[in-house]
Amino acid sequence: MNKLALSAAVAALALSPVLSQAAHADDASTATYGSNINPNWQDNFFAAGNLGQTQARTSDLDHNNSVFQNVRFGWRWNGIIGPEIGYVYLGRPKADIGNGFGSLSAKPQAATVGLNAKYNFYQAWYVTAHAGYMRSRTELAFTAGDFDSRYKTWNSGLYAGLGVGYDVTKNVSLALNYDNYRLQAGNDTSVYYTGVGHTRTNIAAYSASVEYRF
Repeated sequence: MNKLALSAAVAALALSPVLSQAAHADDASTATYGSNINPNWQDNFFAAGNLGQTQARTSDLDHNNSVFQNVRFGWRWNGIIGPEIGYVYLGRPKADIGNGFGSLSAKPQAATVGLNAKYNFYQAWYVTAHAGYMRSRTELAFTAGDFDSRYKTWNSGLYAGLGVGYDVTKNVSLALNYDNYRLQAGNDTSVYYTGVGHTRTNIAAYSASVEYRF
């Protein structure tokens, strides 16, 4: 929980100047930042896609690196702060059991809803922050020879992340990002099917992203 709390705290610090700027953004005399700012609320929708790698922060999984994919859609008030929704795929980390006897894997993915912000600190360079709630579905699988047992659970969790990027054009941006997902998986009955009960795991994600504003 410490890594998620740290990410959320840093995100809150990153959002503080953004909120101050947003409070005065309706004043025509107030300077705006970056090439993406547009006072017309209808022009501040965006779509973003991330591709990278996850790291499951747990000793229970031997192969904890996997593919990270994220798609988000949102809107920002005066191009600065607003809501977002999305879908995230957190890979498929696994663990070998009994020197090749079998393997245990987890396949978490989630729908997300939260707040996002973008703040241009120097010309086209900017920082981003987002945080919110996620509803995850995790497929746990235990395989040993011809035996294969799978069990799906639905759980709640939290996420937070930061990024730094560059506005290539008025509508397109590129960024590098770090996100942390506080994932819960399994339940009281899953232990009977896959040998894994209710667990909590931090999953870190490192990615590159493309954002398009329209």
